[in-house]
Amino acid sequence: METRAREGNAEVDASEGSRASSAAARALRPSFLAARRGSRFAHQEFVRLCADAARRGTLTVGDARVEAALMGLSAEARMGQSEQDAFASAVAMVILTLRRFDDAFDASAEIDPEARGMLKYIEMTNKNADEGHTLRRMELERRFLNPESARRAPAPHETIMRMNCKLTLLTREMIEHERGITSARRELEALSASVSTDETEVIEIETKQQLALGWCTRERTPARALASDMLVAFFSVLTGHPVGYRAFVRAARTAYESGISADEITAALDGAELDVEGTRRGMFGRASDAPKLFAGFVSTAYVAFEAQGLPLPPAANGDEDLYAYANYPRAIDETGVEREEESDDKKRAFSRGLRQAVELWLTMDREELANQVQASLSMDEGDDDVAKQPFETGTPPPPGDDESFGVVRDDSLSRSSITIETLRNQKNIVSFVRDELARDAR
Repeated sequence: METRAREGNAEVDASEGSRASSAAARALRPSFLAARRGSRFAHQEFVRLCADAARRGTLTVGDARVEAALMGLSAEARMGQSEQDAFASAVAMVILTLRRFDDAFDASAEIDPEARGMLKYIEMTNKNADEGHTLRRMELERRFLNPESARRAPAPHETIMRMNCKLTLLTREMIEHERGITSARRELEALSASVSTDETEVIEIETKQQLALGWCTRERTPARALASDMLVAFFSVLTGHPVGYRAFVRAARTAYESGISADEITAALDGAELDVEGTRRGMFGRASDAPKLFAGFVSTAYVAFEAQGLPLPPAANGDEDLYAYANYPRAIDETGVEREEESDDKKRAFSRGLRQAVELWLTMDREELANQVQASLSMDEGDDDVAKQPFETGTPPPPGDDESFGVVRDDSLSRSSITIETLRNQKNIVSFVRDELARDAR
């Protein structure tokens, strides 16, 4: 009897542990996808979340491999084989760096030969950083000493190596920051590589953009925490991934109900934090477009929640239009540009105009809207590394019988027009808001 009870308790513990590991892995998915899409900011968020799960004992290197394989089978959060490998590798990089440098971390668990090989890589990478080969130095050397590699899209193995390098060094910086240690490596970020005076300004801009190339010590207020969650989800929203939409909308709802205005969300971020690797910037046009898109998506979610009847919190003072308005963070290429402050009347007018579009989408048949959204989603992030070819036709179309211009259907227009793509993303956000609130009624 007693033996059966012990066995039963062990099964319950194993089941609870499995659920905790799955939840921890799912929580990492948005920041992982954003990092894969080139977001420098997302690397820090991934390290923070992964380290927290590892320290609580809810995620191990072995768990990450199992969860990645399970996500490869999931219809809701499918991962291709390359994505599975990259995810497991990224988690291992953070956990093994904790094992190596954090004395308070429980390192009693046995590690397999593959993990031992990664530990050697971690040792080598951090040793090189101690000798001055920091992330900033590597990035700037790549830009100035090998400019061709900075302009071309990296090969899959290069992407994993760069990501792993950032993750282990950021994890160590996080540990040192927690201990109050000022890393001597920061003094080497002035860059000892030879560069000309003409390049000084470019270096300053690049360094400002590369916030993930050094641990950010900005205070994590409630607005900052939720803005960070929405930002990492934003990059997957841009690629049409349902994981991104879901995470974005849930964080937006928490902020809305917590009395944090849309403007407070965007004010909690720096424009440079929306930057991505140079080869990825085409996902939102110019660098200055990213903050505007993000602010617009935040406002869209807030307007949709209000339109769907979510009670306005007391902090809004009954002004739903002003509560939903979000000014965009200053973009990295707007430095020194004077920005005219909008009046409250103009802010309200913007929200009212957005509400008309949101209410139009909400009047659509629920099934029709869901089908349109489903058709626009991209379930496999791995496919996004393959550039979509623009529509081409071998020969120009013949003129019409009435000598009018020939007309060709351009199926690539919706992918190449940032306006059309933005409207599609906003419509999708509205649909996911509706789904999020529908969960309450179940």
